[in-house]
Amino acid sequence: MANAIIEDIKAKIRSGNPITRLIIINAAVFLFASILTILFAASGKSPAMGNIQYFVKENISLSLSLNGLIHRPWTLITYMFTHFEVMHIFWNMITLYWFGQILSGYTSEKKIIPLYLLGGLAGGLVTILLIQFIPGLQAFIGAPMVGASAGVTAIIIAAATLVPNYRMNLMFIGPVKLLYVAMFVLFIDILNVASYDNVGGNIAHLGGALMGYLFIVQYKKGNDWSAWINRFFDRISGLFKPSAKSKMKVAYKRTVSDEEYNYNKKITQQQIDTILDKISKSGYESLSKAEKEILFKASNKS
Repeated sequence: MANAIIEDIKAKIRSGNPITRLIIINAAVFLFASILTILFAASGKSPAMGNIQYFVKENISLSLSLNGLIHRPWTLITYMFTHFEVMHIFWNMITLYWFGQILSGYTSEKKIIPLYLLGGLAGGLVTILLIQFIPGLQAFIGAPMVGASAGVTAIIIAAATLVPNYRMNLMFIGPVKLLYVAMFVLFIDILNVASYDNVGGNIAHLGGALMGYLFIVQYKKGNDWSAWINRFFDRISGLFKPSAKSKMKVAYKRTVSDEEYNYNKKITQQQIDTILDKISKSGYESLSKAEKEILFKASNKS
């Protein structure tokens, strides 16, 4: 039974889009942590079960200290997939779904997981460094931090930076520009840091936000920060794929010179930049059919 469930989860991760994969991984970790909590309670809070629960939490939560990071560096990754409360994971995953759909629609699906990871890494490192060196925050040294919020915030700010005039329909409010939604998110995070409410988490949000902004700024300049992460994943997945030796020899022939190839590539990037600027100023619907087709083709190549 357990094996069947695990295999089903693996199949969903392999077949789903990047947003679905992130949601499934987060849900799986949450379910595992919840089962441990249930077993601890069912055992009458036995010391043995308590030790197991403590060991797991310590090794998947990010300790906000340089010492903790040095001794458990993997927690800089695991923390961003870990939640212990239902509402925490619910709001993070629903926000990931909403804004991930927007961002992938204007770039490509292959940007989502790399940006989520980069946002989580930036959030964790910025939080540890600020808490370590700012006297007023040093009371939080060693506190555990979990949650996908830094990675999700990176995706929110990236989407708002790329298409600030995109309108979201918010309940009880109506259509609101994505720029204003992002500004509100940042305002709440800054307010919470100032009021000492979930300081570590909200600093992580700001670190993720900075990463999301820089990611899109570089993307518009033609620098894709997701490329090396996607190449790494491709190599890892390639290790588990059976290599079939082909008996056919294929000769590849470039039909243009290096100068022509580089020129065409430059022109294409200039076209994309112009289209993205037009979206920022006038919205997606202002694009012509030809411009939409260029953007669609570029997204599939990314």
